[in-house]
Amino acid sequence: MSNFAENIINLSNITKCFGSEVALNSVNISVKKGEIFTVLGKNGAGKTTLIKIICTLLLPDKGSGTVLGYDLLKEDKKIRANVSLVAPTVDVGVDPVLTVYENLMFWAVVYGLEGYEAEKRVKETLKILGLYEVRDRWAMEISAGMRQKLGIGRAILVRHPILFLDEPTVKLDVESKFTIRNFIKDVRERFGTTILLTTHYYDEAEELSDRIMIIDKGNVLAVDTLQSLKAKLSSAETIYIKAEASNEQVKSIFSMFSRFMPQYKNGIFIFKVPIFTDGMEEILKVFVEKHINIVEISGKSPSLEEIFFFVVDARYKKNEKL
Repeated sequence: MSNFAENIINLSNITKCFGSEVALNSVNISVKKGEIFTVLGKNGAGKTTLIKIICTLLLPDKGSGTVLGYDLLKEDKKIRANVSLVAPTVDVGVDPVLTVYENLMFWAVVYGLEGYEAEKRVKETLKILGLYEVRDRWAMEISAGMRQKLGIGRAILVRHPILFLDEPTVKLDVESKFTIRNFIKDVRERFGTTILLTTHYYDEAEELSDRIMIIDKGNVLAVDTLQSLKAKLSSAETIYIKAEASNEQVKSIFSMFSRFMPQYKNGIFIFKVPIFTDGMEEILKVFVEKHINIVEISGKSPSLEEIFFFVVDARYKKNEKL
C-alpha cells in the first residue's frame, strides 16, 4: 500500500435508520487521498446507504463529516459538484437511442464541457475505456461489461477527485468483471483518483483494495489493509499434518483437540489453529507422546472470506454475551 497522507473523506458517528431498521450505526471512517477504499459486506449490510450519504444524496439521522474539506451537512452542493457516482445497474444513465459516442457527448455537455474541449475529452475517454472501436454503435448493442465501462467513463469525463463505485461488477460475466477491475486500477493510476468501492465479492476486495472496511448490518467491524486484517483478525491458520496414525490414535486426537475442528482425510490431519496461540506446539507435543509418526506439516493463511465470517461471527458471539 502506498503512503497516503491526506484524508479526503472523514465521517464521524454517522447513523441512519429506516423506520425501526438501523441501516448505519455510528459509522466512523477516514478515506485517504488517492487510495482505493473498499466497503465489503453482504447484501443489506448498509453499503449503498453509506455511499448515498457520502455523496449527499441521503441525509444521516445523526453524525457529521467532511468530503474534500466540505461539510457533509452544510455544503452538499459543493460535494456533489466534485464527486462522481456509478450505480450498480449498468444501464443507469445510458440512453438507448444514442450511440456510445453520443452518450458521452451528452454527458460532456451536462458537465459543462463544450465544443473542441468536449470532443477531445470524449475521444480520449473512449480510448481509455477501450470503447473507441465501438463508438458509433448503439449503446444497447454493446455488452453489459462495455456499458458498465461506459458508465464509469461518464463519471471520469470531468476528472473529479473522488469516484464512488457501488457494486461495479455485479451481474457481470467473468470476462467483464476482469475488464472492469483492471479499468478501476487504471483510472487510479492515470488520474490519482480516490476510489470508494462497495462489493460483496471477496476476490474483488482482495485484488483492488488499499484498505478494506468490513460492514455488517450497519456496523463497522474492521478497517485495515488486507495484510493487517489477516495478521490481526483471522480466526485461525489451517494446519495440515500428514501422519501415520491408527484409528484409535485418530479418535484420541479428535477428542483432545475438538476445539480446533479436526478432520482426518487420506492420512492427513487438518486443524484450525488460532494464531498467536500455542495450539500448534500443543498438538505436536501430543503427537510425539502418542508416538504418531509425522510425515509432513504445512499451513495455509486464511482467505479474506474466512476473515470476513470470523469477524462477523465474533460480533454476534460478543452480543450474545451482553
